[in-house]
Amino acid sequence: MSEHWQADARHPEEYHCVTYRPGREFILRMTTGADAWRAIQRFAVDQGIRFAKLHAAFMGGFQPLRFLVWAPDARDPHNWHHEAPMEIHNLSMILSLGGIVHVRERDGVEEPFPAIHFVAGGAWDVPTIGGHLLEGSIVKGVFQLFVTELEGIDVLYGPTFEDGFPENWYRKAD
Repeated sequence: MSEHWQADARHPEEYHCVTYRPGREFILRMTTGADAWRAIQRFAVDQGIRFAKLHAAFMGGFQPLRFLVWAPDARDPHNWHHEAPMEIHNLSMILSLGGIVHVRERDGVEEPFPAIHFVAGGAWDVPTIGGHLLEGSIVKGVFQLFVTELEGIDVLYGPTFEDGFPENWYRKAD
C-alpha cells in the first residue's frame, strides 16, 4: 500500500478526514421489479452525481436479496477483505441502510459506483443479516431512501477488489 490513507494507523488516535458541502437532497423511490443497485447507479448518472450519501431507507423489501457478506478466507487468513456472495429468495425487509455513491474507473472511464451497506430481516426464515447490497436485489413493494449529494471533494483512487469494488479516499476538490 503506497498511500498514507491506506496504511495501518501509527497510533490509536490517527484518522484521516476531508470536508465537503452538502449539495442537492433527494428522496429516491423504487417499486416492485426495480433492481435497487442498478436504479441507484442510473439515478447518479442521470443527475450527474459523482459523490453522494445514501441514508435512512424507509419502506423496503427485496426478493431476491443479493449481497456480499464478510467471511473468513480459508486460503489466506491475512485477507481481511474477503467477502462471499449470498442470495436470499424469501421476502427480506430493509431495516437500515447507509452508504455512498463514489466513482470508480472501468476500462478507463469513470462511473458512479453505489457502495450500499444494509441490515435486513423478515420472512419466515430470514435472520437479521447485513452486508454490501449487490446488483440483482429486486424491489418487492416499495423501497425509498434519502440521497444527499456531496460537493467539494474529489477521488484519490486506491486498489480495486473483486467485482470492481473500489477502495478510494477523497481530497478537497480543486
